[in-house]
Amino acid sequence: MTVASLSPQPTPTYGRPRRALRQEWQLVICALGIYACYMRYGLLQERIYSREYGAHSEKFTYSSFLVAVQTFTNAAVAFLVMCSGLFPAPPKAPKNIDEPNKPNSFGVIRGVPLFDYAFVALSYLSAMLFSFTALNHMSYPMQALGKSCKMIPVMLMGIVIRRHKYSLREYLCVAFISIGVAMFSWNSNKAAHAAPTSPLGFMLLFASLFMDGVTGPLQERLVARHKPSTHQLMFWQNISSVAWLLIGLLVTGEGVRALAFVLRHPHVMVDIMQFSLVSAVGQNFIFYTVRNFNALLVTTITTTRKMFTVLLSIFIFNHPMEPRKWLGLVLVFAAISWEAAAKQRAKRLKAEKQPQEKAFKKDQ
Repeated sequence: MTVASLSPQPTPTYGRPRRALRQEWQLVICALGIYACYMRYGLLQERIYSREYGAHSEKFTYSSFLVAVQTFTNAAVAFLVMCSGLFPAPPKAPKNIDEPNKPNSFGVIRGVPLFDYAFVALSYLSAMLFSFTALNHMSYPMQALGKSCKMIPVMLMGIVIRRHKYSLREYLCVAFISIGVAMFSWNSNKAAHAAPTSPLGFMLLFASLFMDGVTGPLQERLVARHKPSTHQLMFWQNISSVAWLLIGLLVTGEGVRALAFVLRHPHVMVDIMQFSLVSAVGQNFIFYTVRNFNALLVTTITTTRKMFTVLLSIFIFNHPMEPRKWLGLVLVFAAISWEAAAKQRAKRLKAEKQPQEKAFKKDQ
């Protein structure tokens, strides 16, 4: 290679704008994909649980069956994506030739840590089942609002277990979220026809948030130890979930009851399949956005998406609203947005600080 070949070549004036335009369009498509998939996901979830089927006004209450269809669809989509090569897995570090071959550890079969995936799947499933079952005891806007409040159980566990000290901003965020949820959940006499929120509903919601908090560290440990790609993690976690759910459906008899319900009301299966497909496709839009842009954009998109989903649910399903409920809704989403922006600012400052620290050590 000559020196001339290394020198910068003149770039046509249209090259950069076109590339920037392509990136902008990719971001627009990803954002629209996330909005479309997850707003549809939320509305379908509410329709499945709130709709009355048949002459006897039966309601769908088979959360395990719904999650089984969803996790199977997620696994199928992840498998198809892996086969397509659309998102290739990052190359693994080359193995040292001198290093002796180590036998597979307990629960690792042909390089797949099935036992680790089984534990992750169990916590992941528990979070989903608690969340879905909560819909039998509260309205969808209340459930969606509650699921956005992950800060509360995380902070409580941090204080009780790790004796962690939090900043004034974090305490204020949790206070705003708690006040907002309380304002939104309380129904006055004017809203007597509103869907009641029972203590059991709150307990299930809190249990779901707690299991979300357990799932994250388990996934991080699995990724750090075995380094699967995103779609490998998605496939094995969901296929492990299907295995757990099949056992549960057979033992409890819910599988037979759910199938009987579907046979009596076959149109419910159309909603269930749509619900599962938009969930799986939405996960891929999120993955593509994280991979090609940054986490701040995903946080912004998902936070605003939740807000718009709640608003859509209020208007489409005619949930009664009062000024107090609107204020509670604004308080919760303002606090969540404040916390997300503060976290991203802290990450950016940390990233800017690291090169300066390295340069300072080098000068010494």
